[in-house]
Amino acid sequence: MYTNNVSFKVSVATLSLSLSLTFCPTFVSADGMFEDRPKARPARVIAPVAAPAPVQEPSFVEVKTVQYVEEPCGCTGNMRLSGGVPVYFFEQESANRPAAGMALDYWCDEMPINFRVGVEGRHMWVGQGAADYARETPEKTARITYIRIPFAVEYMTSLGESTTGYIGGGPDIINTANDFSETGVGMHLSGRLHYAFTNSLGVSLEAGYMWGSVDAQDGEHVDFNNAFVTPMLAYTF
Repeated sequence: MYTNNVSFKVSVATLSLSLSLTFCPTFVSADGMFEDRPKARPARVIAPVAAPAPVQEPSFVEVKTVQYVEEPCGCTGNMRLSGGVPVYFFEQESANRPAAGMALDYWCDEMPINFRVGVEGRHMWVGQGAADYARETPEKTARITYIRIPFAVEYMTSLGESTTGYIGGGPDIINTANDFSETGVGMHLSGRLHYAFTNSLGVSLEAGYMWGSVDAQDGEHVDFNNAFVTPMLAYTF
């Protein structure tokens, strides 16, 4: 009985070993390792996680708005156009001679200085002996067209609510044509009063003296020195 049990156990152990060898072909190598055992998976390498970049707060640049204020140029300009009748009192001529004239004024409100330029003229006889060479015939008197272009720098001052006074002077260009054509340069000094009826309309009266002449033959000069009085009607822009 005992022998049969032992035989049965040996048979079962043998069968189990055979099944193991059949379904699990695992062999022991010489170094004691199982050759056909599934190899272990390589260890997973976990890449280091980079720390998130710090979030930068948006920077704000304060923009200051600078308001440009245009400064005044310091000169409020004014212009005035005048026209009238100058009257010449020539020293070397026997008659007083009215003419036609006009003038342009420019000044700044911030300065008491006025700049003036004009033009005047008329046809006239010249009775001076220095002009005799230009006569057409011995019986006639030389005749010319007389043109005067005065330039002036004047000091201006208020003399009342509507009245302005001027005093000044400057060079004059003198030109003659017809029987003799010559050009000379003189100068004048004068004073003037301007009365304004409105902001635009006014009248003025100027009085002064001019020194000037033009060349004639043989070194002589035709003299046009004269005192003058000039009433004018004025329009201010």
